[in-house]
Amino acid sequence: MAEVQQFLRIFVDIVLWRRGPQDLPASSLLLALTVAAYIGVSVVQLALEGESAATWFFFVVIDPLLLAAWVWLVLRIFGHTERFLQAVSAVFGTGAVLGLLMYLPLQLLASGLGFEPTSGAAQTLGLLTVIVFALVTGRILKLATDTSLFTGIAAALTYFLIINFLVVALRGPGT
Repeated sequence: MAEVQQFLRIFVDIVLWRRGPQDLPASSLLLALTVAAYIGVSVVQLALEGESAATWFFFVVIDPLLLAAWVWLVLRIFGHTERFLQAVSAVFGTGAVLGLLMYLPLQLLASGLGFEPTSGAAQTLGLLTVIVFALVTGRILKLATDTSLFTGIAAALTYFLIINFLVVALRGPGT
């Protein structure tokens, strides 16, 4: 249990920009645990939103695979694939932490206050979460690639745009 708390502290510190992916071990087990946590948070989000089976499949299977492949590609482009386990564990771990501590509470708050998903307030909260996720993931990629924060954020936002394009294609026009 102490090890779990230690890793949770590291992920929270990465979110708060006090630590980076280099502070995590290069461990396949840690990667598996962070992917499981990331998927677990996604499952809770999907259940709260009442999403379709196709959307469930996309976010439980396709998104984690694409995210891992994207991190590997970014590291490959910058010549740092040896940092893959640490970087991708940091991305999945902070994604789970942010989902659990920020997105889910905001989602519950918005639905509890009766905000429709298309309302300005709900969209503002959504934009806030995108900004936070982009900053955190961008910083992880910056540190893992030895590049600028701008480059890291650009890579994070590129992934976000690709995923959103795929989700829109999956759901079809007008949804």
